Amino acid sequence: MNSQTLHEQSQALEGQSPEDILRFAFEHFPKIAISTAFGPEGCALVAMAAGLKPDLRVFTIDTDFLFPESVQLRARIEAKYGITVEVLRGEVTIAEQNRRFGVRLFESDTNQCCALRKVEPTRRALVGLDAWVAGIRRDQSSTRAEIAILESYDQPDGSSLVKVNPLANWTRKDTWKYLLDNEVPYNPLLDSGYKSIGCWPCTQPVAADDDERAGRWGGHKAECGIHTFMERKA
Repeated sequence: MNSQTLHEQSQALEGQSPEDILRFAFEHFPKIAISTAFGPEGCALVAMAAGLKPDLRVFTIDTDFLFPESVQLRARIEAKYGITVEVLRGEVTIAEQNRRFGVRLFESDTNQCCALRKVEPTRRALVGLDAWVAGIRRDQSSTRAEIAILESYDQPDGSSLVKVNPLANWTRKDTWKYLLDNEVPYNPLLDSGYKSIGCWPCTQPVAADDDERAGRWGGHKAECGIHTFMERKA
């Protein structure tokens, strides 16, 4: 699918439901996977996909700094939907990271820490894929406001990759309605003042009227790099 066709198809999908977008993606991209950190959006996508394509590859990144609740949620999702989630970790171990960069890299250089713990394993997970399904929304932050339903990227090895954003048009309210209506498991920390959950050293609860991602990295940045390390073509 060339860039012009992809753009036109993305526009055509703007008014479609996330389930319809997933059906399109499953039909057109044989080598496809969903990535999730088991935030509300990722849980919703996995629940949808499990009903449409039970054998779909689902992967997640374990940074070795996850909240226990996040690890437990992964097991609950696997049990409920009868799936096996592929868990990837960074090639650099925590011990090696501490030796090379110091024991609190997440404070001294958040970008480097995210690159090692999150971006590097994501790069490996995407190798060989035609398409990557992600659970990001336009209203989550200014860095995501312009995402398209279908986006084209070049992987580091030069191969093409289509990123599929079925929830681009959803709001936080839409996400929670789906979770509650469909009894989808979610992270209990979200009932305790957290709005977005990542690694425990870099995630804090926020006030009710704070931006959705304000509790990540002390407000110093909005993205870890997973959704920005490749340059978007279309």
